Amino acid sequence: MAIEADPPAPELGLDARIGVLKALADASRLQVVNALLERPHCAEELAERLGRAPSTVSFHLRKLDEAGLVTKRKTQYYLVYALRDEVLRLSLRELVTVPSAGGGPARRRVERARSQVMRSFFRGGVLVQMPKQWRKRRIVLEQFLARFEAGRRYREQEVNAIIQALYPDHCTIRRMLVDEGYMARDGQFYEVIEAGTGVAVAMTEAPEAATTTPEATKRRAGESTMETRKELKRQYLETPKQAGIFQVKNTVNGKVLLGSSTNLHGPLNKHRFMLSIGGHSNEELQKDWKQHGADAFTFEVLEVVRQKDEPGFSLADELTLLEQIWLEKLSPLAPRGYNTTTRIRE
Repeated sequence: MAIEADPPAPELGLDARIGVLKALADASRLQVVNALLERPHCAEELAERLGRAPSTVSFHLRKLDEAGLVTKRKTQYYLVYALRDEVLRLSLRELVTVPSAGGGPARRRVERARSQVMRSFFRGGVLVQMPKQWRKRRIVLEQFLARFEAGRRYREQEVNAIIQALYPDHCTIRRMLVDEGYMARDGQFYEVIEAGTGVAVAMTEAPEAATTTPEATKRRAGESTMETRKELKRQYLETPKQAGIFQVKNTVNGKVLLGSSTNLHGPLNKHRFMLSIGGHSNEELQKDWKQHGADAFTFEVLEVVRQKDEPGFSLADELTLLEQIWLEKLSPLAPRGYNTTTRIRE
């Protein structure tokens, strides 16, 4: 019986290696790792096993997740964490060996970004999910493009087959390769566009007759405006909402109202406005506002969720984790604070 070799260890950039070493340089996190070596656990199981508060264990799991040492999957009620074997297989020698500095800082940044995208969105060389960010999508599309030969014309069925070897949705990838200028289409045939020319190697188009008519000038101006609008819209859609934890604090008695939101811009303004008009739903907070005045209160963001454009990332789950941490840290429930329940999300 043939013995299969272990898959190759992942290529980690310098920043990723430092992140792994930092994450493991903590006794509590090493206890979490040792428990996960036996089998996957949810945070509640680990807390009971290690005799720690669930929010403390969740904090350490978040640090391990940020370093790329664990994966997580959502079951019906819990997040289950497991170790990433491919990272744990790295020897200490591999982790401390500094990557080659060839190509300069800019080149190294590009390679780090490419390596991060490959680790996050590919498993065993197969794409598991398309990134949302445009720059990451281009890195992914280049992996598909590398499977096509320059100068060769491909029928649509051939293009579909090549794409499906990496990702089942061949229609989306095929369309994106054309839309992003990687391939040209001529009827049922496709061909790689030669880098730097914007022209397919074998497909050539007759040059458009030069024209300076007012209609042509107006048409080109309209096309330019549409492209600008598309780019602005894409940038807006790719700008993530800032989710996190906030507080309204009474600086006279130290009481706080703790809250969370998937979009922090709205709630703080809402609380400030409702207090100013005397219509806040929290009677105790409104009473103290009237007694001490607006200058006695501060409105501040305590922590934001670190967005990750990668498979399995859940904004809601990350926000829940932060809620648990800050509820334990501040203990804002009445009479010590203004909260009347641990349900603080708005």
